[in-house]
Amino acid sequence: MTLKSMTQGVALSGVVLGSVVTAAQPATAAAVPGPIDVSFPVSCPGFDVTLSAQGKLGVIDLPGGRQFITGPNLKATVTGPGGSASYVITGLTKIQNLSDGGQFVTATGANLITVPKANGHPAGLYFTRGTVSWTLNADGSERGGKFTGKGTVTDVCAAVA
Repeated sequence: MTLKSMTQGVALSGVVLGSVVTAAQPATAAAVPGPIDVSFPVSCPGFDVTLSAQGKLGVIDLPGGRQFITGPNLKATVTGPGGSASYVITGLTKIQNLSDGGQFVTATGANLITVPKANGHPAGLYFTRGTVSWTLNADGSERGGKFTGKGTVTDVCAAVA
């Protein structure tokens, strides 16, 4: 699942799960976060997990091809074959649309981010805290590495394997 599909599925402020908006209201410049309660599968190396999210989610369209995804009081549980892990993911994801159709994404605070299989690594799910950034091509694949920045990154797939 790419960030683009994530923002259509549940935008886990990050989920990132940065990263996702099936249950959210349509994005507008004055969007107020609305209730969300969703579950969906996420690919991990060799297995799938179920990501469940409850709380509030807002997608805010801004001038200049920018978008903010926010999740006040958003909580997520990831369940895999070896157990589950819960996260409070109240971070902010900022998306800047690029002239070539790609996106530059910055996640700040606490976020769950889905990562597609690309650039020689498998698909995965990561909990980030602090500030991390990445760039996506127009097709949703990564441009460059998975994450840059001073934030911390935890492999959620490994935690629930």
